[in-house]
Amino acid sequence: MTNIELRNHFIHLFKYSDWATRETANSMKKLEKKENKLIELLSHIVSAQKVWLNRTLKRGVHIDPWEKHTVEECISQSTSITAEWINLLESSLDSDLEKRIEYANTKGERFSNTIKDTITQVINHSTYHRAQIALLVRQSGGEPAKTDYIVYQREFQK
Repeated sequence: MTNIELRNHFIHLFKYSDWATRETANSMKKLEKKENKLIELLSHIVSAQKVWLNRTLKRGVHIDPWEKHTVEECISQSTSITAEWINLLESSLDSDLEKRIEYANTKGERFSNTIKDTITQVINHSTYHRAQIALLVRQSGGEPAKTDYIVYQREFQK
């Protein structure tokens, strides 16, 4: 896969991830009683995406990856952060995906990874926590959102 193809694939995955996060949030809104853990996980998805975006753009902004937001704020922030990621990808050079970024994690430990690795982390990390939310929604008597990638593809191929 060329870097142009990979960049376009990442743009597509960010659009999918935003859709899946919004679907997940909507499934939570239907619950009569919401466990704190649900909003904690949904907020973490959004906050972690901001953390990685700030690292990638070398912004010196500290964000608590566990900062809590309302469900509506999560929906709104997911869409705006996705737009920022897509803008970054669309304005980047083909070789930028291979660039390494230096950053410190929340414990202050220093690391270096390529931009394509951090993007892969962001997408997979969100999927992981949406699965946790789906389990909690089911345990709370609700219907978890169907967020499989293939469901997204089918919906947008109509």
